[in-house]
Formats: sequence, structure tokens, C-alpha cells
Amino acid sequence: MAHAVTTSPHLRLVRSAQSGSKAMTAVYTVVYTESSVMAYMFASAVIDLSTMAAGDIIDIRIRKILVSGGAWVPHGALNYIGAMPAGHQTVFISPIPDTYGVEISMRQTLGVLKSCDVEIYDAKRLGS
Repeated sequence: MAHAVTTSPHLRLVRSAQSGSKAMTAVYTVVYTESSVMAYMFASAVIDLSTMAAGDIIDIRIRKILVSGGAWVPHGALNYIGAMPAGHQTVFISPIPDTYGVEISMRQTLGVLKSCDVEIYDAKRLGS
């Protein structure tokens, strides 16, 4: 006699194809956006700010859509001024459970425009 076996869904962690070098602009520019037809995990982001110099200002904005068909709402904001101290030149953005949308955008409001390397991971259900 066969028995039914139920296993919980598994998430597959992958480096996002949206990772890479991002040129700063004076207005917010999206560096990552994702949504899914089912719950998934924005796993993390690491942003390298080692190119910042005295007088530079870079803002990082995190937004989310909370309901189907909803608008973007603020989830967090980070502001960095001047050269980053040795040993602390990267920014880490923590995991965010999501379904309807996560967006990370950046801008540079002061200084010579830089490029920043961004590495992003998300985890989606296997088979989706």
C-alpha cells in the first residue's frame, strides 16, 4: 500500500542577474526590483561604497509593495556621507520576505558621480 508523503517547499538561493556595477545618478535609479506569484525571500544585498570620497553623498532607498496591485511604500532608507572608513566600506541589506515586490534604488546627491558594485541574492521556491 502506498503512502502519501508531504514535503515542505524549498527555496533556492541564487545570485540575482541584477547584480553588478551600478552607475550613480542624481535621481533615484532602481538597482534591483523583484516580485513573484508566490512568497519568496529577498535574501540580501551587499553594496560596495569603497569608491566614495570626501564630499560624496549616496542614498539607498528600499521599498515594498504590501498588497496585490498596491503602490510602493517605504521600507527603509540609508544615507552615506564621505569616504567610508577602512574595514567598513560595504553596506549589507538584510533579508525581506516578499510576494508583491521589493525595490532597491540608489542616488548620489553630491560629489563626482561614482559606480558601485552591488551583489544581490534572492531565494525562490524550487520549480518556480
